[in-house]
Amino acid sequence: DRRELVLMAGRATYMMATRQTAAAGTAFQAIVERYPETPNVHYAYGVFLLLEQPDKAIEQFKRELALQPNHAASLLQIAYEYLTEKNAEAALPWARQALEAAPNSFGAHKALGDALLETGDIEGALRELQAAARLAPDSPSTRLSLARAFQRAGLTDDATREREEFARLDRLLRTTRDGAQSV
Repeated sequence: DRRELVLMAGRATYMMATRQTAAAGTAFQAIVERYPETPNVHYAYGVFLLLEQPDKAIEQFKRELALQPNHAASLLQIAYEYLTEKNAEAALPWARQALEAAPNSFGAHKALGDALLETGDIEGALRELQAAARLAPDSPSTRLSLARAFQRAGLTDDATREREEFARLDRLLRTTRDGAQSV
């Protein structure tokens, strides 16, 4: 009974992956129009919109949350988008909700840690970023955020250690990539 939805989603995702942006946008809109009450439809469209139309992406994530109030991925996307826009105050409640929805998610701990750091709660930021690092010890971005938090806390030795770990992990990650992102 979900065959048509799956086929439509597959086509839209393929078009997105092959950078057929206009066609992908049309395909995602068709899915949203045909299946507006289906879980994850608005989320998928929001992910597509993130790069070029972040405000519309946030609208789609909020529509997903109307269907699934504890949709951790939508909560995280909103928090991270506000962090990208340098609006940590707006990101904070979304990051807190994401952590409530997914307490074992390193991404939720990191988002909350980054938001707390940018709003001046250094102690809270350290607590959340250290939790994120325990959950995902190989995450370079978490190590970089943790280094910034330690630096702001005046713990320069810890900050140096985390920067060195970031550099090691980043170098390791880049050696596994091809193209422009490689070492």
